[in-house]
Amino acid sequence: MDRFGDWIIMLAAAGIMIWWVLRRFDRWLHEPPGSRLRKLATAGGVDQDDNVQLLQEQGYEVLSGKHRIPLGVALDDGPVMPTRLYFDYLAFKDDKYFLVKLERSRQPMEWTASGLRERLLAYALLFPECEGIVIVLAQEQQLKIVRFKVEAGVE
Repeated sequence: MDRFGDWIIMLAAAGIMIWWVLRRFDRWLHEPPGSRLRKLATAGGVDQDDNVQLLQEQGYEVLSGKHRIPLGVALDDGPVMPTRLYFDYLAFKDDKYFLVKLERSRQPMEWTASGLRERLLAYALLFPECEGIVIVLAQEQQLKIVRFKVEAGVE
C-alpha cells in the first residue's frame, strides 16, 4: 500500500508543478506591452543631478535610474557566463518611454550608423516598447535621440 500512496503523492506533485508552469506561461503570454517598463519605472530611485535637471528642462520626467540588466552568454556548449547591460535612466515624455544613456569621456559615442548600432541596438531590442534612446551630452548640455527602424531589404 505504501507504493500506491507514493504514486499518488508523486502524481499530485507533478500535477501541481504542471499547473504552476502553465499558469506562469499564460500570465506571461497575456502580460500587457510595456509592463516591464512600468516595473522598471518603480524599481530605482533618482538622484537629482545635472543630468536629471537637463532632462527635466527638456520636458522629460525621469522615472528611475541606474539600471542593470543581467544577461548570460554561452559560447558553443560551454558554461553560461554572466554579464550585464547598463542604462542610466528611464524617462517619460509625451506618453512615451525613453531609455537614457549618459555619454562618458572614457567611452565616447561614435556618431555613425554602425557605431550607434553596435553600441545601442541591444537596448532597442530588449525594450521594443521604448520610443528611443536619449543620449545625454553633459558637457554640451545637449540631448540626442536615437531611434532604430527596420527597413525592408532588397534580396
